[in-house]
Amino acid sequence: MQQHQIPLLAMLYFKNIGFTLAILCLASCSQLTDKNPDTALAAAQEAPLQFETQSMERSSTGCATDSSTCAKVSITYPEAVGGETALRDSINLFVQQRLRKLALDFNPDASIAGGKNASEFLATFFLGQHEQLTKDFADSAEMPASVARWELEVKGEPLLNSGKATSLQLQVYYYTGGAHPNYYRVLQSFGPNGEKLAISDMVTDTLALMQLAEQEFRKVKEVVGDKPLAEAGLFIEGDLLPLPQNVALTPDGLLLYYNPYEIGPWALGDTEVLLRYEQLAPLLHPKYKP
Repeated sequence: MQQHQIPLLAMLYFKNIGFTLAILCLASCSQLTDKNPDTALAAAQEAPLQFETQSMERSSTGCATDSSTCAKVSITYPEAVGGETALRDSINLFVQQRLRKLALDFNPDASIAGGKNASEFLATFFLGQHEQLTKDFADSAEMPASVARWELEVKGEPLLNSGKATSLQLQVYYYTGGAHPNYYRVLQSFGPNGEKLAISDMVTDTLALMQLAEQEFRKVKEVVGDKPLAEAGLFIEGDLLPLPQNVALTPDGLLLYYNPYEIGPWALGDTEVLLRYEQLAPLLHPKYKP
């Protein structure tokens, strides 16, 4: 009886060891697979970076009784989903920060910190500013035009999502009284790892880019023509057109956007200069060429 028990116990013992080793091997193989860059790339390709449109509209209580003395807010912006985490998070953080920063247009001393969603924060802040101003003039014989009607509209959208680069645009329009409304754009391109791209990251020679931009600028702004830029009424010194603060890669080329007041008076308006990829061929960094 005992002679048969010893082989049986040994058999069970080695069987358990084999099972344990198999489990450890599977765990180890799984870890190696997770660290495989080809697997990570395949996973990213299965769920590429995409954008979902988020939107909201709000209005002050005064709009219910008198639309001429109210404030309205409309905000639409892209939210990145899928793709690499670093890129997705960088894009979404940029959008949220820019929406919060818009509050400073209406009160430079405002605190823009807080956990609330940025669009909700901005809408609440804008309507609150109008409400406070309305209360300040509650005892006035006539409501000033600057209080009568306010409007804020923000439209955000992706301009490019090529895998090599991703670009966003935010268009801002608002009226809070005065001779005219205000409007401007915010452009930003991102590299595949979520890094914000500056002009110097996208082109190899910024001086040559300035010269090319000026040629196209003069074509777009006929009022400037062949005049020296300073004589044409631009806010610049010398005769070298500076590159704009907002630049982004698009499907057609490099978009340069000069906001109102950036290089000239309100009458000059905004200026959009598109440098097509065939024009940029000698200047564009190879990794961003289509």
